[in-house]
Formats: sequence, C-alpha cells, structure tokens
Amino acid sequence: MLEEIVNNPALNRYLLPFEEEQVIFREGDNSQDLYILASGQLEILKGNTKITEITEPGSLFGEMSFLLGASRTATVKAGSEGKAIRIPKEKINDFLRDFPTVAREISKLLAQRLEQTSQVVYGLKEFCDQLPDAVIFTDREGKILTWNSAAEGLYGRNWQQMQDRSAEEIYEDPRAYQKFINEVQKKDTVRERILRITHPEKGTRFISTSTTVLHDDHHNFLGVLSLGRDVTAAQSLEKRYRRIWRWLVPVLCAVALVGAALFFGIPYIQESRQSQDAAKTELQKQLAKDYFLLRSLLMDDFQQGDEERITTIMRNFFDAQEEVSAPYTGMILMDPSKRVLYAYSIRADSGMEDLVGSTYAGIEFEGDDDSLHRVLTLYRAGQGNPMGYKGIEIAFAMEKDGELLGWLIFQMDVDRLAKTYGVDENALKKFEFKKRR
Repeated sequence: MLEEIVNNPALNRYLLPFEEEQVIFREGDNSQDLYILASGQLEILKGNTKITEITEPGSLFGEMSFLLGASRTATVKAGSEGKAIRIPKEKINDFLRDFPTVAREISKLLAQRLEQTSQVVYGLKEFCDQLPDAVIFTDREGKILTWNSAAEGLYGRNWQQMQDRSAEEIYEDPRAYQKFINEVQKKDTVRERILRITHPEKGTRFISTSTTVLHDDHHNFLGVLSLGRDVTAAQSLEKRYRRIWRWLVPVLCAVALVGAALFFGIPYIQESRQSQDAAKTELQKQLAKDYFLLRSLLMDDFQQGDEERITTIMRNFFDAQEEVSAPYTGMILMDPSKRVLYAYSIRADSGMEDLVGSTYAGIEFEGDDDSLHRVLTLYRAGQGNPMGYKGIEIAFAMEKDGELLGWLIFQMDVDRLAKTYGVDENALKKFEFKKRR
C-alpha cells in the first residue's frame, strides 16, 4: 500500500514533509484530517507528557477525529525528519478514488482496530463480573458498554435495562454527574466523588464513584471506567460527626494557635465509666490529648498532601514519646474510603511500607456509635511472627468544617496495654470520647 502511493507522482499534493520537533496537530484542535506515516518518527503527547511513539511506515494516525468529527485528543509532534501523507477530510473521496488499493488497506486497519476494541470490551465484562465493586464502562458518548453483576445489585437495574443507555440516567442529579465526567476528562483520573442515586427498592443511596479515562495505543479517547460502592452508612455517620464538630472547630483553631491542645481536649471528654481505675483513666486521657494534638498539627498538611511534613510530624511525635513510654507502636493516616495514605512505626519488622496503598475497607470499625473512636482488632504477619501477631488499633475521625477528610489510627502496644493499664480491646471499646452538644 505505502509503496504505491509514495512512489506515485500524483501524491505530491498530499505529501507533508516535517522537521524534527514540528507539531503536526495539537490536542484540542478541530482539524479532522487523516494521516499516514511515510517515514520518520512521531511522538504522541498528552499535555507535556509523551504517551507513545509512531515509527512504523504505513501507520494511520488522527483517525478517531477523522471518523467521529471530534477534536484531537492528543498532540502529535515529529521526533525526527520525515514525511506523512495528509488526507483532508473533504478530499477523502478523491484520494480513495485515485488510490483504490489504499482504500482497502485503510478499511482493513480500521476494522482490525474495531475488532481489538470489541475484544477488550468483551474481556473486560467477563473480568468485571468477578469484582465485588460495581463496574461501569462507557464509550466516548457516555453510553454504557459494560455493566457487571455488582452494578445490577448496587443500582437496582439489570444489564438489559441499561445496555446502550446514558450513564447519567442512573443519578438523581445528572448535571452533577456530567460535571464530574468533565473533570475526569480534563484530569484523566479523579480519585472519588459521592453521587446520589434512587434505588428502586432502597430509595436514595450515596455512591462513592472513582472514574478513570481509557485510551487506545494512539491515545485516542475510548471512554471512562467507573467503580462504585455504597457509602450511605458512612454518609450518615459523617452527618453525625458534622453536628458534633460544628461548634468545636473554633476551639480547635485556638488550640493550634496557642499549642494548648493537651488542655483543650480533656474538658470535652466524658468518662466511659465512673468506676474506671486510675490507669484506665490515664490511658483514656492520653489518647484524647494525643488525638487533639496530632489533629491540630496534621490537618493542614493532610489536606494539602504534604508527605514530607506529615512524615516529619509523625517521626517527631514518636521521638517525643520515648521519654514517657507511650502505649503506641505506630500511626496510620487514611482517606475517607479507608485507603492507607501514610504510615509510620517504631517496629523494624512492622512492614509499614507495604500498608501504604492498601485498604481497611474490609475491616470492621467496632465501637459505640456515639463515640468518636473505633477499635480495630486484626492480625499482621511480621519477620518474627510469620503466622501473624494480634494487633489492636484505635481510629479517630479527621474532620474539618464538617467534612470527613480521613482517619487517624493509633497502633497500640498490646503487651503494654495489658501490663500497664490492664485493658484489652473490649475495654477500649467501652471508652467514650463524647463531645458536648
């Protein structure tokens, strides 16, 4: 195919020579010309990032905008000198008439591209049916191509009802969903957004939705892949915390300014039981003081994702605890969905580096609904404990302006809890960290 058109003198009107670093077309352009690489090397860029290269003579590029009449989804820039055949959209009929062999080859390449995409969609559906989260795959127009079994249960609609329907029909506020998708297309990935749906049987539900843009090997936009899960219970808990924290925010600001979190936290803690002995009372007070102190120190950096500052604060906290023999062995910060963002431990065999990026979603946060803390009991493997050792952790909500930003978790020293304070996980669950209303 390529030899026929490159060696044809009539091709001169279609031939486009290019120099190294020359931009063939830019992301967002409205041009819809079709290109065939004759020689040289091309780079595909998304923003300023190189995604892939085109080096094989005879390769098509720009075909998605050509076929769909859409703007360019990526920038194509020359990595070396070379030539390309540029077929203006309005001249395609003339070109294919002059080069009928090329017409057959172009059709064959486009058919292969479509077949590959179809196989990917089918394989994706088979795989997604095995996942516990609701999975939705939509095309570039927002039509649903894949809807797994978990999605049927979560949204209360079966595949026959939703096939080729617009995904925005699922949500109570289609405009909120469309705004979310626009953000996804600009940023490629938006970590999470809470959207409302109306379930046919369960009524209004809150769905945590994480969505990622999908591209082909030429970085043409194919659609979006969304993962959803029901967080209605968490939203209800968040509202309860918002009522608790609405009046407490000014107090915490004052705590941060004067460095007196140790003294401001204690007056707002009610004792879980009048009969607690001195050791248990001491432990409960220390937990409260350390929580309020760390919250005031970490909140701004946690919102900004300042990893260096957060790590320094964690390390300095434990360095200071060495003199008082604190009951903690480590600390974890996680986002509202319980995915671990930061972790620090004083134990060499803790395996904390493996925790970052993992999730606590499957671990029950046990405790009184009216208390600010939750108690976690779990088993972790370590270098000295290949079969796993029992761990007790206490989780506190990290909120600001009524918004749940994540969780602060203290990993407790189980032996010290028993020997010094005479408490176990059951006793910790009975602690109450209430706020005055």
